[in-house]
Amino acid sequence: MDVPVSIALLFAYFASLYATVTEKGEVFFESIAMFTFFLLVGRFLEMRARRTAAAASANLLKLIPRLATLASGEQIPAKSLKLDNVVRVLPGEPFPADGLVVEGVTTVDESMLTGESLPETRQCGDAVYAGTMNIDGNVNVKVTAEKKDSLIAHIVQLQDAAQLAKPRVAEIADIVARYFVAAILLISALTWLYWHSHKPDDAFWIMLSVLVATCPCALSLATPTALTCSTSTFGKLGILLRSGHVFETLTKVNHLVVDKTGTLTEGNVTIADIHCFGDTRKDEALAVAAALEAYANHPIAQAFKDYPTGVTFTKVENVIGQGLQGYYQDKLWKIGKPQFALNDPGSAENSAHQVWLSCAGEPVASFQLVDPIRSTSQALIDKFHESGLKVTMLTGDNSATARAVADKLGIDELVAGVTPEGKLAYLNSLPKDQITMMIGDGVNDARYWPVLTFLLRWAAAQTSRKRLQTWCFWATI
Repeated sequence: MDVPVSIALLFAYFASLYATVTEKGEVFFESIAMFTFFLLVGRFLEMRARRTAAAASANLLKLIPRLATLASGEQIPAKSLKLDNVVRVLPGEPFPADGLVVEGVTTVDESMLTGESLPETRQCGDAVYAGTMNIDGNVNVKVTAEKKDSLIAHIVQLQDAAQLAKPRVAEIADIVARYFVAAILLISALTWLYWHSHKPDDAFWIMLSVLVATCPCALSLATPTALTCSTSTFGKLGILLRSGHVFETLTKVNHLVVDKTGTLTEGNVTIADIHCFGDTRKDEALAVAAALEAYANHPIAQAFKDYPTGVTFTKVENVIGQGLQGYYQDKLWKIGKPQFALNDPGSAENSAHQVWLSCAGEPVASFQLVDPIRSTSQALIDKFHESGLKVTMLTGDNSATARAVADKLGIDELVAGVTPEGKLAYLNSLPKDQITMMIGDGVNDARYWPVLTFLLRWAAAQTSRKRLQTWCFWATI
């Protein structure tokens, strides 16, 4: 595209300069300035959009702390960590590198990767990832990957590659423009030859008009500009594109795969029901549980933070991955998993979304926890159903809550209790004639998306397929 533009600008400038000096002919300095201005504005907008997208990708790396503490107590830059270095990570600190726990037990908030709001227990031999948050315990971690090879760095690399990749419509425009430019130069030369033999005084200006009027600016600039504007619109909605073919593929989607935690649900655990045993009242059980959970900061503990306590515990101990225990009125109280809190855990329902409060090993109350469904989730599922799409919920949650969410929203298929690798295996097993769109709020969801990949917050909850088709239409135009 630059070839005919450059020739036209140079010819027009020197012809105008010659006309100015000789005081004969027309001058087109203002046209040259205007034309150059609009070309540079288009380049500027495209470059700004690319830089904004690059900055959004780079922000993920800010989740990794700048400093890391070695097991010896020395602090060094996290980016200088080498393989087999052992780092100490305190409660409330993010992990500085991918690695294996070699000492200690803790719970880890991996929601930024997995989207799951509940923390996971990690002990010796378990893997942890840079940027995830250590919640409870002091652990030593052996580094297994340098910063450039970490999981989150690979995700950023995928996003950067997507920014450089061109969608099919842009590649076609580039190919057409290439041959179109050659044809323009040939036609311009023939035009000059023809008019030079018939009207020599006007031959140059007619040739110049052909160069300017037939310059493939619309073909070569409009397509990337439309894609840039569409990408910017998606960014304002909280959608990060990881692949360049999104706009062309989106209208062909016939299968929606959606994550649960943090996507269809809010990702904030709340108390849905309380079951008390004996003569215990609900307010009493809540007061004791809230006072005991005040010594922890994991998501389950946050569910109790708004309830009044009025109870003082002593000798409180946080048993990592199990629960808390402490003394009140000279009795040992526990709250957590049934195998930790109860003398006879076999008689209790064991659910990832249920915690038990006990006194001296006897049950006092059980608390049913839920992750509320987002108010816009039903509208989203209904919109896709109206468009004739099959909807599948793919989640790592294996509790009854997953089935309840699927039933309430009218989801066609439920695949529960799968690991991130299991999600990838499921997506790869889908028939090739299905164009699948997966929606999730965790960074890992962007890794396990074989056909169409978004990193979605929730702004797209009210987006209908018709509206997406409109975006694709204008992007193609």
